[in-house]
Amino acid sequence: MRQTYISILGIILLTLAIGLIGCEETRSGGHSDADIGRGEPSIVDSALAIAVHEDRPDGITDVFTSGVNDRIFLWILWKNIETTHTVEVSWFAPGDDLDTPYRSDKRTISSTTGEKITWFYIDAPKIKLLEDSFEQGEWLVEVYLDGLFERSHLFFVE
Repeated sequence: MRQTYISILGIILLTLAIGLIGCEETRSGGHSDADIGRGEPSIVDSALAIAVHEDRPDGITDVFTSGVNDRIFLWILWKNIETTHTVEVSWFAPGDDLDTPYRSDKRTISSTTGEKITWFYIDAPKIKLLEDSFEQGEWLVEVYLDGLFERSHLFFVE
C-alpha cells in the first residue's frame, strides 16, 4: 500500500513538473556578431557630460537640467585614426524630424599616435530675454565617421 502511494505521488509530481515546464512562456532572444577589420577606425568610448576638463569628460550624465546646464558635451575617444577622417555629429531636439537636426557639426581629424579625443557641444538657445534654456524631453545625438554611422546617445533634458 505504501508503495502505491509513493508511485501515485511520483506520478503526480512528474505530471506537475511537465505541466509547469509545458506552460512556460515562450521566450525570445538571440545573438549576433561581426568581424571588424584590423586597423579600422572606431570609437573606444564616448560620453555625454556637463563639461570637458583637461581633455576628459566631467560630470558624465544622460540627464541634463534646462536652465541649469547651458551647454551639453559629447566626448569621444577614437582608435586607429591613422589617416585623415571626417567626423559628423548631429543633435536632434525632442520632436525634431530626423532629416533636420537641431545642430550639426563636421570636423576633420587625424592623429600621429593613432588615437584621438574629440568633443562637440551644443549651447542652450536664448529664449528672448530669459535665461538660456534647452527644450525639455528626449534628445538624440548621432556620430558618423566618413559618412558611416558609428554611435548614438539618447539623453534627457528636464
